[in-house]
Amino acid sequence: MTLAATTPNPLPDPDPQKPLVIAVITNVGSTQNQTNWIEPYVAGEPGLVQITTSGPADIDVAVGKAAAVKADVIIVNGGDGTADLVFSALLNRKTFTTPPAVALLAAGKTNMTAAAWSFDGDKVAAIKRILAARRKGSLLRHITHRPILTIETGNDRPALRGAFLGAADVVNGILFCREHIYPMKLPNPVSHALALGILFWRGFFSGARAEPMEARWDDGATGESGKFFFISATTLDKLIIGLSPQPDEGAGALHYLSLRAGAGVLLKAMPKLVTKNLKSGSGRMVRRTQRMTLTFDGAYTLDGELYKASRSQPLTISANETLPFIQIAAI
Repeated sequence: MTLAATTPNPLPDPDPQKPLVIAVITNVGSTQNQTNWIEPYVAGEPGLVQITTSGPADIDVAVGKAAAVKADVIIVNGGDGTADLVFSALLNRKTFTTPPAVALLAAGKTNMTAAAWSFDGDKVAAIKRILAARRKGSLLRHITHRPILTIETGNDRPALRGAFLGAADVVNGILFCREHIYPMKLPNPVSHALALGILFWRGFFSGARAEPMEARWDDGATGESGKFFFISATTLDKLIIGLSPQPDEGAGALHYLSLRAGAGVLLKAMPKLVTKNLKSGSGRMVRRTQRMTLTFDGAYTLDGELYKASRSQPLTISANETLPFIQIAAI
């Protein structure tokens, strides 16, 4: 069973004499943007504005520029971290009266959100499909609304936005990979394979070092607590390596997944991981909810970016808002 994706009422066909306004936000710091690969494909396109960013602080300004030109579509040329910052700018700051459609290109180190909701794989093929649909006047027919993950940290900082939150001992493994694997500049598939190997190795020996955590969903009356190797909250219906959560209880657009610490639990989960359909079972839980809290001390990741949580300020995680995404299947 996959997360519900809603399609809005059919949009009117745009005037072919007046192409949609497109803003391309390019993060030059993203892994696959070390060269200006996109320029030959967008040069000369009428009504297309290129906006370059070099870091997180630039994203709000970039989205503001897109709003100033009244962009109908924002193309995010970056990875999951760049996409999250665009989501935050659109939903937290309300720069647009009505959010534009978003197209995600797989141009970062991690591109799980792009793969699930927009354009997977070859970014050149993706930009070609987008521009071809625009010229035909059919681009806005490929819109699907997706629920965005909102994380409130219990302080005065704006809410974080994204699609996948991960926590527990697995994040320590991610930190190790960031420090020792990714700096090797290996191809993405090789980096991910090595990282997964390290994470599974940690999983077998996570029992003693895992920190206690507590999860509560919806009204806070139900939940679970203990030591975990892996906990996640996500609005994606397909995760890394094609893993698909299969919740058997609860309701809502948010998937909660947990895997308790210890080799025995991981061994029992292996058949489900191999088939890529993760269900509840011994030492693991997969369920739906719309809102939850997560209480712990330590690091967590939101789509590849790392943050710190404090037990004194539980994370409140929800999936109450949506954004429109463009997804065009390869022919």
